[in-house]
Amino acid sequence: MEIIENFLPQGYFTSLKNQIMSVDFPWFFNGQINANSEDDDLHYYMTHLLYAETANSSYYKEFIPLFQQIGIQTDKQLIRAKVNMYPRTDTLHINPAHIDFDYPHKGFILSFNSNDGCTVLKSEKVDSVENRALFFDSSQHHSSTTCTNAKARFNININYI
Repeated sequence: MEIIENFLPQGYFTSLKNQIMSVDFPWFFNGQINANSEDDDLHYYMTHLLYAETANSSYYKEFIPLFQQIGIQTDKQLIRAKVNMYPRTDTLHINPAHIDFDYPHKGFILSFNSNDGCTVLKSEKVDSVENRALFFDSSQHHSSTTCTNAKARFNININYI
């Protein structure tokens, strides 16, 4: 695991943040957080899939400098890239642990806003802090959370080889 503060140059970060947090950014409903979570009315989130085997979004090109900053050759290493929005909840909810894919690969999470949500790796919590990058082994169990002190928790999750 590695954490890097102020990962992206401020101007580019602000541009991405403003774009995904605008009223025009398209979000898609996911009725289940992951395969291990409950499928009920209380556990859901919104996503925007940028890439999965191919570019799936007209916004994909906006994120290429981020992939380059990470050091990903998009045509050879990128597995999946998705932007997540976890709506605010009255109490902080830690979602069930999961793995992203069941083969060795790397994970990257960049927080777009600061809030009391986090990513849980084993027993360690990595707080959601604006422009904080988290590099980790996403083939190992980890959990996402909601937040209670912001309208929503926004981040991008990237899986790569």
